Amino acid sequence: MKTTKGFNSRLQVISIVVIIIGSIALVYFRNLNRQQNVQETAKMQTDEATTQIEGYTTFSAGVEGRLDGTYTDLTEIHAGVADLLDIDFTAKASTGQGALAQESEYANLAIAKVDNYVNVRSNPTTDSEVVGKMYDGSVAQILSTAGENKEWFQVVSGTVEGYIKAEYFIYGEDAAAVVDNYVTRYVVVKADRLNVREKPDTSSNRIGYIDNGERAKLLEWGDEWSKVSYTGEHTGYVASEYVTIAEEFIYAKSIEEEQAELAALQELQARTQTTEEAVPERAVVSVPPPQTNYATVSELRTAVVDYAMQYLGSRYVHGGQSLATGTDCSGFTCYVYAEFGYSLSRTPQGQYTSAGRSISMDQIQPGDVICYSSNGSTCTHVGLYIGNGQIIHAANSRKGVIISQYDYDGVILGVRSIVD
Repeated sequence: MKTTKGFNSRLQVISIVVIIIGSIALVYFRNLNRQQNVQETAKMQTDEATTQIEGYTTFSAGVEGRLDGTYTDLTEIHAGVADLLDIDFTAKASTGQGALAQESEYANLAIAKVDNYVNVRSNPTTDSEVVGKMYDGSVAQILSTAGENKEWFQVVSGTVEGYIKAEYFIYGEDAAAVVDNYVTRYVVVKADRLNVREKPDTSSNRIGYIDNGERAKLLEWGDEWSKVSYTGEHTGYVASEYVTIAEEFIYAKSIEEEQAELAALQELQARTQTTEEAVPERAVVSVPPPQTNYATVSELRTAVVDYAMQYLGSRYVHGGQSLATGTDCSGFTCYVYAEFGYSLSRTPQGQYTSAGRSISMDQIQPGDVICYSSNGSTCTHVGLYIGNGQIIHAANSRKGVIISQYDYDGVILGVRSIVD
């Protein structure tokens, strides 16, 4: 009788084990099939294998112990089953070299898509204080989401920080795909004073003037004359030899900035009433020319790299216009080279297609710009090569300006040599 009871108990345990093993196999292979087309990293595979081994070890120990009569319950078996069923089978798709380790710099990029402007508010409610305005095409950095349905974005754009409903934005990869369309081009005056004329001719009537360092929106560039927007109501022409081109993104404006902008516009309108005789044009260039005190190109390259390295650790700001207060990847290379008299496009794609000349990777030298792509065709990121297989670049809003290996992420589309 005792033998029969022992045999039945043993048979019961074996039945339980068979059922449990069958359940585990069903879960395991169901999830395994789900992953067939997903590339897993070596680390993920190692971690999963380790978890499986630990689970099977505990499970086996529990089974053996139970059948040998060492244990009086199924605790060890349950522990092994729990370990096995806790294995993470979630598919993790790989989007390119280093994609799992790197955060896209466009992950929190937003571009306003509105008829005119949308109010930036102090809190995520429509009755909270208006702290600024975000005009169509303005770029912003998404800090967080808010609201019961996450319908509000907390953003920072220029000096303005606040809340706007998400429905007024293009954001993420959609924004990255069209960001080149939202760059505004300006002419910046490098003469003491430059007249704006009705027609592209020195004998044409003057409609106003722009002083040194001031700028006007560029409508059409020409080798001799460029068409600009002067006051919003007036368009005119300036001599191209006395201006440089700057490419910038539009930012949100605070109430104070709008008032200052209005005052500046009124000043420009007042200039249209001043005669040319009363305020003559002064076309003497006062901005110093590009530095030429480098004995060799190698010295110039070293100076460019040394200058860029001063901004290691600086903030990343979408559309940022200053190395000191923060900018993005193409802004970083653009503004570094601007200090040495070189004019680079303000966007990654623009630098890839027009900056300097194209060279191969085996020709690369410090100071060259490496162009990367997250989609394999369009340039979405740039970095400044500093030597020893490394670049300095404005990586993203989380990391800021950092040093990375030149092949840290994405597809390398090409290399541009700027200084020779």
